Amino acid sequence: MNPDIVRKIKQAHLKATFDTLARHHRFFLIIFLISLFTTVLPHITYAQAIEQNENNGPILVFDSGNSDYQDYIDQLNLDMNDRYYRDQMLQHALRQQRLSDALKTYLQEHRSPLAPYAPVLVTLRNWKKIIALSNAESTMCQRYPQATSNCWGVGGSNLWEMGDNLGQGVIAMNRFLNLYPRHSALKYHEMTFEQMNGLYKQPPAQHWVDNNQIVYDDLVAMEKSIE
Repeated sequence: MNPDIVRKIKQAHLKATFDTLARHHRFFLIIFLISLFTTVLPHITYAQAIEQNENNGPILVFDSGNSDYQDYIDQLNLDMNDRYYRDQMLQHALRQQRLSDALKTYLQEHRSPLAPYAPVLVTLRNWKKIIALSNAESTMCQRYPQATSNCWGVGGSNLWEMGDNLGQGVIAMNRFLNLYPRHSALKYHEMTFEQMNGLYKQPPAQHWVDNNQIVYDDLVAMEKSIE
């Protein structure tokens, strides 16, 4: 054997340094060392992560075996929905109060005994038609048999009793408009005043339609003004 060959083998630099590694080898070595470090010393790694993120808000930890995070999200959704509906209810209540105040002023200006019942009226489906019909039938309840609480002419010559006061009367009238005519698919609350003329109002009269429509249009404009 050639001694020079043996000498060269013994003196050869067989250990690779970090600098002599190829770039992709160095990259994978770094990844390996980091993963090894976090496995062997997890408490140190966690502490460092907290220190690095303490100024960046809370750290989210996802654990598929723990329902706490999902429970938190569910509760957050419930709270947000509850807040939304409470805000909607508040806005509706404030709108109803503004409408009630405006309606009370309007009825007072027309010297109507319905004015104290404005808060009740604005809660009813047919409040505008109830007031309009009262105008055509009794000048907004200024002239009617008080024993019947009926200032809408319901019953004709034999007026129906609709309660002990006008507060009960407007509620009864709202129900009447929803249910009558009994055998008609189209109820009074769905009809125009032209359609009611000759059916609700007998015999028909154009001035009756006009007296209804004027007040109804006033109330529509009032409602729009507070939106």
